[in-house]
Amino acid sequence: MGQSISTLRDMMNATRNIATDYIKKLEGKDVRQSFEVNGVQLNSAYWLIGHMAWAQNNLIIRSFGGPNPEVKWLKHFGMGKTHQEALDNGPSWEELMEGFHKVHEVAMNHLSTLNDDTLEEDNLLNWEVMHSKSKGATLTHHIRHEGMHVGHLGWIAKLHGIPGI
Repeated sequence: MGQSISTLRDMMNATRNIATDYIKKLEGKDVRQSFEVNGVQLNSAYWLIGHMAWAQNNLIIRSFGGPNPEVKWLKHFGMGKTHQEALDNGPSWEELMEGFHKVHEVAMNHLSTLNDDTLEEDNLLNWEVMHSKSKGATLTHHIRHEGMHVGHLGWIAKLHGIPGI
């Protein structure tokens, strides 16, 4: 792939920083509110944040053999889980944010222990992304996935009347 784990790690962190900026802008708003646009029910900021933590845990920590961050509520935010399930069974806002930051810290710390050759290895969950099972493709996909959901947070902020970054 010719990628640098250090560069990808920096990109991952930069993407998370934009997410954190939007989350700060949402302070004081109903983060559990789900908007409907053209008859389509959107996920809330609460669900998106939990889902981003779930995805980072799977795509980075579990796929790269990192340590378990011990965040019990992640299962409520996985693929196929509904917004309502997360609202009914998920953590408090404070616990959500604590877990969101903890998963990121564990992921960043684990990636800092690895070298560029790691990116060529198959991921440990046997995920295929971008026609590859490599850890490099998995990490690149994680960055794209989180960036997509940062865009969703931007739309939610706009729907709450908050201007963009």
